[in-house]
Amino acid sequence: LLQDKSREIDLEPHEIGTGISQVLPVVVAAVSSEAQLVVIEQPELHIHPALQVRLGDLFIEQFRSEAIGRKTFLIETHSEHLILRLMRRMRETFLHKNTGLPPVRPADVSVLYVELDGLHSIVREMPINELGELVKSWPGGFFEESLREQFGDD
Repeated sequence: LLQDKSREIDLEPHEIGTGISQVLPVVVAAVSSEAQLVVIEQPELHIHPALQVRLGDLFIEQFRSEAIGRKTFLIETHSEHLILRLMRRMRETFLHKNTGLPPVRPADVSVLYVELDGLHSIVREMPINELGELVKSWPGGFFEESLREQFGDD
């Protein structure tokens, strides 16, 4: 059983949707003391954006965990929320804000964008500066979709 503390009720897994079945293995892999390389495909599937950003914080915590040693995460994602959280934490590190999380610097994160070019794939490095900003424009309109939806700029 899973417990919903806000409503003080117990729930069975089939009562809470598929998101929990997707995120539990991600959390277990991230906190496992045995894994030094953690590879995760689309950890954001079927979970709320607020939880997606919290996954970003979990990855940061575990990346530099003193209890289990440094980990490497290889994450394939389409989540703007996850990327934006990492960028925010870089900016907060640079501005010396206390987040309760380990510091995150550009050297700690490598963002790679993979796109199809005919029959081949091209991998583009997307560097992020100390303020958590992309140094180059994101190719292909990937993160511009939210702005387009807000302002109707087609």
